Amino acid sequence: MEGILDRQKAKIKRAAKLMQILTKYGFEDFKAKLDNNNAEGSDNKHIQDTAFYERVRRAIEELGPTYIKFGQTLSTREDLFPIALIKEFKKLQDNVLPEEIDLIAHIESELQISVPDYFSEIDNTPIASASIAQTYKAKLQTGEQVILKVKRSGIKDIVHADLLLMKDIIELLTNYYSVVREINLKHVFDAFAKSLQEELSFINEQKNIQLFARNFRENPDIITMQVYPELSNDNLLCISFIDGVKINDKEAIIAQQQHPEDILDKCFNLYLKQMLEHGFFHADPHPGNIFVTPSGKIAFIDLGAVAKMSPNDKDLLEDFVVYFIYKDAQRLVNTLKKMALHVDIQDEKLLMRAFQEMLDIINTHSLEELDIRALFSKFSHLLNDNNIIMPEHVYLLVKGVVLMEGIGRELSPSINIVDKVKPYISKIATQRISPQKILEDNVGTLWEIRRLLHSAPQPFSSIIDRVNQGEFKVDVQHREFEKYRAQELRNNSLNRMLWVSSSLFIGGCIVTRLEQTSYWGISLLSWILFTLALLVFIILLLKKYKLNS
Repeated sequence: MEGILDRQKAKIKRAAKLMQILTKYGFEDFKAKLDNNNAEGSDNKHIQDTAFYERVRRAIEELGPTYIKFGQTLSTREDLFPIALIKEFKKLQDNVLPEEIDLIAHIESELQISVPDYFSEIDNTPIASASIAQTYKAKLQTGEQVILKVKRSGIKDIVHADLLLMKDIIELLTNYYSVVREINLKHVFDAFAKSLQEELSFINEQKNIQLFARNFRENPDIITMQVYPELSNDNLLCISFIDGVKINDKEAIIAQQQHPEDILDKCFNLYLKQMLEHGFFHADPHPGNIFVTPSGKIAFIDLGAVAKMSPNDKDLLEDFVVYFIYKDAQRLVNTLKKMALHVDIQDEKLLMRAFQEMLDIINTHSLEELDIRALFSKFSHLLNDNNIIMPEHVYLLVKGVVLMEGIGRELSPSINIVDKVKPYISKIATQRISPQKILEDNVGTLWEIRRLLHSAPQPFSSIIDRVNQGEFKVDVQHREFEKYRAQELRNNSLNRMLWVSSSLFIGGCIVTRLEQTSYWGISLLSWILFTLALLVFIILLLKKYKLNS
């Protein structure tokens, strides 16, 4: 009960601060702005809007970390807000003055250790200061250089109070203003709140770092962070120091005697691997979070915010990328509907035509000529116009690709993005038809067949015994109707078996030249498919003969 009261008091306190700042920046015209959102404007109105959006940004900056981060999240949603407001959101910076703390005393209090037993050096001047945490360089007694990430005092309570208040405000706006309902701001906020709460947890970040390192443990192109669990908790994180330069610092990369194009290739391939293979990817890959080491390895830092996908989500994403690259609008829309959390498409043919027009833009492949940001902005607009709400990982993926595109423009504008993705598409296709993948996908079905075969003899034997004893009765009603119905079911069953047999045979023909173990010039997978086709066909003939008899 005390915890609830404390949260409510904190929310009231933040609400008072909110009203004070809104009054300071003159938001008495906020209601008029919402009411007249769709009205046509003159040049004078455009100037007034620009001034209004600037005041929005300045108010957000003064409101603190939660609002700044929400504004940064909204800066990627060009489908929801006017371009002038998006430009102001993009100006929001998460750099704040460092908090004065006694670092050694703080470490000893948090970890219940004696600092000299573990650290030989600690720099008391933070190398970076953000709204949630600030970071320091240190050196362990074993000689390793490390980074200490220290959470700001009281930040958790501030963020939680802000989130409670923001949720109330957005629900109020959603109930009273159709424009807010139309942009699904509540869904955007829910996803943001979940992500921010995960970012507040250093325990969660530890797990992300460890999983990320396991995923890339045998990759020579990347260096991953190491976490020191014995020197970390939910308020303090000790990780290995990675020496390098920002991924977009072309001059520094060249000074390290490396080729920017090669570095970009590595970075892009590593990000594709995260998305399409691991289903676990960095949610904010801006240049400040990607380093290039003197040895030419790529390092992704700050794993507080990541996107995670289930195996089914990953399969659907693979389908989506395949259809996107090969410009198959119909299958793209069908996959989109499977991926979506909510769909309300008024005219599917119109949507399909719009996607086809968008996909035609991809005919120009190079980054120099292809505006990826505009392409994804159009994609987001199509989703919003058709009231399609996607899972959060899709929006994070779009954001990640746009950020990677920005890095690509700085390092090598002529890089061919489509050519970079196609090898992954070929790999996905090969994996999908591999015997191992087929077995993995159908192991549940095979188990059910085994269970059925195991349990079938006993019931069947019971039926025979009842027939022999004269106790088996058959109650037939609506004889003619049931006769035609049974005939229709039999015909459908035979047609399905014929279709399965034909599909297996055609599949065997398609993969006959697949590079793998072969016998007499025909791949092993083809032999398997031909054998299955023959078995189904034999069963079909026996079944048809039995029915005719």
